[in-house]
Amino acid sequence: MAQGQNKRRDNSLYESRIILGVNCAYHESSAAVVVEGRVVSAVEEERFSGRKHGKQPSTDNPHHLPFKAIEFCMQRAGIIWQDVDAIGYSLDPELRKQQVCLGTEGSPNDFGHPVGEEIFQCNLSRLPALFGDLTSAPLFFVPHHFCHAWYAMGTSPFNTAAVLVMDGIGEGASVSLGRADRKNIIFYTQTLFPSSLGLAWEKVARFLGFTEYDACKVMALAGLNRQSADNTFYGKNLYWEDSRLVVNQDLFDLEHPADYSGLEQFFQCSRQDLKNDNSLSVRIAATMQLATERVLVDIVRDLYSRSGEKNLVYGGGVALNCRANLEIAEKSPFSSLHIGPATHDAGTAVGAAWFIYTSTTSLPLPKLDTNEVAGIGPSPGIAGLHVQNWELKGSLPDIVQMLVQGDTIGWIEGACEFGPRALGRRSLLAAPLSEDAVSRLNTLKGRFWFEPLAVSVTSERADELFDIPPSGHGLTPYMLMTVRPRSAWRDKLSHLIHADGTVRMQTVQEGNHPLFHALLAQIEQKTGLPLLLNTSFNPRGLPMPATMDQAFSLAEKLGISHISIGGILWRKKTKVKSEVVEQVKMNKTLLTAGCNGF
Repeated sequence: MAQGQNKRRDNSLYESRIILGVNCAYHESSAAVVVEGRVVSAVEEERFSGRKHGKQPSTDNPHHLPFKAIEFCMQRAGIIWQDVDAIGYSLDPELRKQQVCLGTEGSPNDFGHPVGEEIFQCNLSRLPALFGDLTSAPLFFVPHHFCHAWYAMGTSPFNTAAVLVMDGIGEGASVSLGRADRKNIIFYTQTLFPSSLGLAWEKVARFLGFTEYDACKVMALAGLNRQSADNTFYGKNLYWEDSRLVVNQDLFDLEHPADYSGLEQFFQCSRQDLKNDNSLSVRIAATMQLATERVLVDIVRDLYSRSGEKNLVYGGGVALNCRANLEIAEKSPFSSLHIGPATHDAGTAVGAAWFIYTSTTSLPLPKLDTNEVAGIGPSPGIAGLHVQNWELKGSLPDIVQMLVQGDTIGWIEGACEFGPRALGRRSLLAAPLSEDAVSRLNTLKGRFWFEPLAVSVTSERADELFDIPPSGHGLTPYMLMTVRPRSAWRDKLSHLIHADGTVRMQTVQEGNHPLFHALLAQIEQKTGLPLLLNTSFNPRGLPMPATMDQAFSLAEKLGISHISIGGILWRKKTKVKSEVVEQVKMNKTLLTAGCNGF
């Protein structure tokens, strides 16, 4: 049993007050600066590089530092390298050596292969010298799951809580259960690779013809026919036993990512069969989703019994499964559930910094409003080269009118989000007034037809429209849970409801988002609906914009003619064709055939 405690390896009394946190061991490269326990800046490298996820996880690149993100965070914090007291990196090479499962028969360069692990360790060993060229501040390698746990706890409103971390893999752990206060985190138990729910989802996504980053598409598929799930799957191939996650390796064989024979045998189909029968893909996706929901409910019930806590903080990439989060909120005994907005690996930059702060100062993390860390990236800034193609057109009433007329508006407000969800800072918005509103937005972005879209609703009307589990109210401001429309509104919202009867929803509070809230309030005056469709402001394969110039550039790629920046409406001077839609026309499989026949 792997156990851990939030303590430094040495007994130094050195206190770290200004800390740089860095994540780039795998993907979602990011940086953060924490000063006196408070996050003053955090951003993902993709917002500057234009490369989704920052980089691909590889044994040859854990030392590829997110320099642009680091530079921004330090500038926003008003510090230089000499001011930094400590640096936290969200992976521990020594713990990796102890926990990783070796012996994979894949490529010698891969994770898990003895040669690949040697390459990985060699590149990790280059980090002290890389940072040493910039600063004399000590570098601390922080265990990955502690970084997830600290991010979840630190962004929560709780003084104490039970802790659950679930992802693909940290050093070697894929599940960690424990307890936290605002000074210490202790893990009771961990599950190690190869039993990994996150990596199992990646493999199923590839099996269905997607990429490892397309778990959300598998979740969308699952919602098309949940009743088709194979109920014999859970308890045989995925289950919780003796406080450990069990992932059947005869079926998933996670040490051999390209071997799908176990999946083919269980579901009695080949990958070629999936291309000819859409219902097979739906059945596999539904089976995986429902088994995930059942195992998560079992885990949180076990954790509740062990911890004696009434609050749960939940971190790691698996926590982005919004439909599973609804099941947890409805069926777990915890009274309150919290997930941070950047619960994927990007948030571990903040978590690493908080680990060091609490370890070296013995001070508790200060309480904060989660909204403080939801949007602390770059602001739009000044106009760049692309502004010459745009002209000022109006203000908020004009934006409302364009939306009511059926236009899609790019919405840019303040600092960009830190995390994968568009929360009204870098969003594409549309009024859900027509039956084809969802399909039009999906086509605009190059999404599959079966992918549902989220809605943003004023917080004061949310409970009237949607049945929100009491323990899940803390998730809705950050679009981290699906909900069911109330019966009185079901017909009016029918074209927004996914086939499983749920909607992913964001509540917008006036105090946190006054301009976005004002927009929704004016939309309600015009339409009677206090909500808008909200999806991220980016085409397929590109990250959301950070700056004003990036927004203009992405708008031109998408073919939209109107952008709001801080409530000021801009219009494209000359209408251009959407690069995304033109690509779709040339490649019909993207939307109509899509994945394995969709």
